[in-house]
Order: sequence, then C-alpha cells, then structure tokens
Amino acid sequence: MDDTSRDRAFQVYVQRLRRAVEARDTRALRKLTDTDEVVVGRERDDKGWQKLVAKWRPDDRDDRRLWTALSEMLAAGFVREHPMLYLSPYQVWRFPRNLERAAHLVIARDKAILRAAPSLDSASVATLSFDIVRRMGDPVKGTGLGEWVPVRTLDGRGGFVMSRDLVSPVAPRAQFGFQAGRWLLIALEDD
Repeated sequence: MDDTSRDRAFQVYVQRLRRAVEARDTRALRKLTDTDEVVVGRERDDKGWQKLVAKWRPDDRDDRRLWTALSEMLAAGFVREHPMLYLSPYQVWRFPRNLERAAHLVIARDKAILRAAPSLDSASVATLSFDIVRRMGDPVKGTGLGEWVPVRTLDGRGGFVMSRDLVSPVAPRAQFGFQAGRWLLIALEDD
C-alpha cells in the first residue's frame, strides 16, 4: 500500500527524503524534520532534533539504524491517514490491535510462497499476499539466498517463508505532517 501519489507535494517530499537517506545526509534530513517537535519516544519530553540525534545517532557510521529504518519505510510506502498526515510503514500502523505484535509478522509482498521446508525446492503449502502470520521460531538457514522463518498462517497452515518477504509489526514507525505549508517528519519511534 502506498498513498504517496495522492499528494504531489508529499511526492516531492518523499523524493527529497530518499536522496537524504541514500546519501546519509544528516543536514538534509534536518531540513525535512520538525526540529522543535519531532517525537522520538513515549515520554513527554522525548521530542526535538537533539533527542532524535541522541537516540538515532545519524552521524555515527557504525550505527546505521536510522538510515536502515528510513530506507525500509521508503520501500514500504506511506499510508495517508488524513490529508495532513502520512504514516509509514503501513504494516505497523494498520496492524490489528487484537493480535500480539511481537508474536506475528506481515507478509510484505504479493504472492510470497509458504514452503513445507526451508528450501526453494520444497513443496508450496500456500501463496500469501500481505497476510499476517505467527512466528513459530527463529530464522534458519536453508537452501537459497537468505534465511527462512518458520510461520503459521492464521488459518493454521505451517511452513517457511523467506525472511526478506516479512516485516515485523514492531518495526520503527514514522509520521509525516503538513505544517506551515510543507511536509515534515513529525515522529520517528521504535518499540
């Protein structure tokens, strides 16, 4: 799901954000952020550019969490909550409240194959498209590129899915608001 095309000004903002993330340009990111009010945690005073820098460490070349999180959000797309607010990733924001976030994952693409064993040669159990699955254990090495995650669908089918096809609903999340005539990053949090 990506509602970016619903607002031309937001499209331009996303292009600028993408360039800043690709270049790991902290100064460019600062210009794209509500530096006074950006929320970075649950506490009342967890806001502002200095708190973002302290938490996410954008200039630390060994700590890539910020740039990885933003890159993954750009890849996932943005959901328009209302005309002045976009959220990303939608898999986190639209996750059902009645399911335990830490125990579940979201299939992040169309037609991901649930296999009987952690192998590209293994039989297909099902084809999943943006489904929610329950994590049944830690990722394992199998045949093919990457790791495989043992999962069970909500209707009870078990098997393995490539880790690259999954998103955790406890991933970092962001909000982008239209303020004073421009789009800005207004929240960047993680659990």
